[in-house]
Amino acid sequence: MKLLRRISLVLNRPFKNAAKSGMTLIEIIIVVALMGTLMAYLVRNLVGQQEEAKKDQTRLGMGVLEQCLQLYRVHNNRYPSTEQGLDAMMVAPSDVKTWRGPYTEANKLNDPWGNKFQYESDGRVFKIISGGPDGSLGNADDIVYPEQAVSGGTTP
Repeated sequence: MKLLRRISLVLNRPFKNAAKSGMTLIEIIIVVALMGTLMAYLVRNLVGQQEEAKKDQTRLGMGVLEQCLQLYRVHNNRYPSTEQGLDAMMVAPSDVKTWRGPYTEANKLNDPWGNKFQYESDGRVFKIISGGPDGSLGNADDIVYPEQAVSGGTTP
């Protein structure tokens, strides 16, 4: 019985210095400020990485389109003209007799920002252009593939 009484006293003993066991308001404010700073830093870095990932995805998509254009050229002896555009890879142009497409899927004709790829070609070389993050052509964030159009449409 003595043992049970002693255990009961130990377990039911009131805490000493109970007021000192919590955190003060200053400590809570410091912790919240540190967490906010850390989150702002992480978010800033992640947003930049997401844009770079979309740019890389755009370049990869353009590479896939290049392969489709190469197949189109094998069948038709030339790339689609600028007027025919990339749609010539989905639907046979009226002036092409040896078309064996479709050469790609419609969802591959858009960049990761949802804008249609622009296409330029004289039949011998081609250029695919994405407006980049802002979607408008003719500024510094445009993505051009291949970076320098050379004969045959391949990169050096």
